[in-house]
Amino acid sequence: MSLKFVKKAAPQPEQQSEVGTVEKPAPQSQSKSPGAGVKMSWMLKGSAAKSALAQEEAHAELLKQEAGRLWSYWMPEDSDRQVTFLDGDLDAEGMLDILMYRQHSVLLNGNWEQFVCTAEEDQSQPCPICASGDRPSLVGVMTIIDHNPHTIKKGPNQGKLIQNSRKLFIAKRNTIKILTKIAVKRGGLSGCTFDISRGGKNDPAVGSQFDFVQKYGKRSEIAAKFGLKEEEVQPANYAEEIRYRTPEQLIELGVGKAASGVGYEKGVGKLKDEL
Repeated sequence: MSLKFVKKAAPQPEQQSEVGTVEKPAPQSQSKSPGAGVKMSWMLKGSAAKSALAQEEAHAELLKQEAGRLWSYWMPEDSDRQVTFLDGDLDAEGMLDILMYRQHSVLLNGNWEQFVCTAEEDQSQPCPICASGDRPSLVGVMTIIDHNPHTIKKGPNQGKLIQNSRKLFIAKRNTIKILTKIAVKRGGLSGCTFDISRGGKNDPAVGSQFDFVQKYGKRSEIAAKFGLKEEEVQPANYAEEIRYRTPEQLIELGVGKAASGVGYEKGVGKLKDEL
């Protein structure tokens, strides 16, 4: 906000009253610069401004780190999609042979971001996100082809139409149970195409109703059907796609609560040098 300077009022000549006494003009009130000392509710200052800046920097850092990785599949409320699974075979015990882990969903700068819980990997200190009061969810991950066309709205590829794209299908426990029952009937999920529906906001983000369409015997059949390359119909490399961050890295990003007290004086300033 630019400052406005108030000019000093020119001195007024002394005036003679009717009875011969000298009257001085009444002092004029001093003007204040517009907005001086005023703080609007949408303005940030002090610790609030510092926190907002930290969140903005954390989100920008996450975008750089996630560049080139597969998108996670999700559905808007009251929508329908069609997908084909690229993995999801059954193991010897009739369970889905998929990677499972515990995941936090954190609202960061207006966007939901997912982080692997560190509690099981690093037991020397608490998970910072758990310490902030958030409880992780047990999730399983598979790879799908999302047949829904999508137009990119932002960035250098704005306006580009994307369809039949490979994505991560990350589902929570109840959805995994539903898909396991379907997999038993279909001899696994790999190669299966489903019409998926999601109802209201309380339904899982990946959908709640799965209607079987067909099953491809080989991934090469999927590639031929949708004009994809062989590498575009392979399951993801989950070790690369699911990024694990140490407690120190999470704290450096401004995510979660740092442990305090004796034994927790660990440095967290090396992340920027490592990235």
